[in-house]
Amino acid sequence: MWQDDGLVTTATKMNESTSERTLHGARAKYAGGLHSVAADTWAWLQPNGDLGESNAGFVVNGEHALLVDTLWDLKLTHRMLEAAERAGIPRPETVFNSHSDGDHYWGNQLLADAQIISSTNAKKLMRLDPPAEMRRMRTTGRIGGAIGSLPLPVIGTLRVRGLPSIPLREMGRMMMPFDWRGIELTLPNRTFDGRMEIAVGDRTVELIEVGPAHTQGDSVAWTPDVSVCFAADVLFIGCTPIMWAGPVESWIRALDRILALNAQTYVPGHGPVCGRDEVQLLRRYFEWVKSDGVSQLKNGVPPVKAARNLLLSDQFASLPWAGWDDPSRLLPILCTEQYVRDGGQGHLRGLGRSRAITQMQRVRVDVERRHGGHA
Repeated sequence: MWQDDGLVTTATKMNESTSERTLHGARAKYAGGLHSVAADTWAWLQPNGDLGESNAGFVVNGEHALLVDTLWDLKLTHRMLEAAERAGIPRPETVFNSHSDGDHYWGNQLLADAQIISSTNAKKLMRLDPPAEMRRMRTTGRIGGAIGSLPLPVIGTLRVRGLPSIPLREMGRMMMPFDWRGIELTLPNRTFDGRMEIAVGDRTVELIEVGPAHTQGDSVAWTPDVSVCFAADVLFIGCTPIMWAGPVESWIRALDRILALNAQTYVPGHGPVCGRDEVQLLRRYFEWVKSDGVSQLKNGVPPVKAARNLLLSDQFASLPWAGWDDPSRLLPILCTEQYVRDGGQGHLRGLGRSRAITQMQRVRVDVERRHGGHA
């Protein structure tokens, strides 16, 4: 049984005073937009780190600039680039895509003339989830959201053979903030394996492959001159992580690698800028998942039951991550872990992934009823 030693971090004390709204319409817990995190080093934040509310960053030296990740659609990416221009940041001549999720690279076409870099594994995965598929899902989400909002419970869900009931209102909420029209996949034109150094003027940035963790091809950008690590989706801060590659143990190893950098500042893929304590707390979360969740899988408990056992327990409310947004993401973590344990290779995809997402939505409702608050 995992035991917490009472570690308290600033991740649980995020600013609640801002009146800003997130892309999904929630009250922002911290300020979004462009933030200076060190000399000539910037983070672009999209509170509160929910689906598609991803972060990015800029490393600048004179007339040279590196952009760490683009955003999920052209409008969001254009807004970020305009804000950077107003702040005096040069047009990026190099783009680093940290991994293969669309909310970290679908805006690449606005910088198609740049050198675009990713790990080899990330580039391979980028072709698997085309924007056309998300456009179809968004249309379904728009219709589903309208239907789900009607006072007719009998049509408040969609039943698809082989899948649990899909809450239409939730499906619509997830998709509506984004516009994937006009996106043409612009893939990296340079790849690396393991580690790579790139020059930004007189500055050196190290690209370090740390996956599999969130995905099979996760990498981070390390700027040693100012001790800033752009950790992308290896870090979710204030919001529960989601895992599609696995196993859990590999994400723990990835966190150990970025902790070994001993960075002064970490910019996560989702959530506010943080320090070492928040990274350690995320590591503790995965240790808890390993000891109290994966252990159930080893004993033959199905992932959905294991997740319910943990999230609906009396103990859960006292844990330091109970206040993170969307605790139900534990379910896809356990589904991915089971997939790997059953011999699956690479990402959890297809029917397995669809079932994990729809089951997660059902578990989310139960957790909210049981614990309330952020859950």
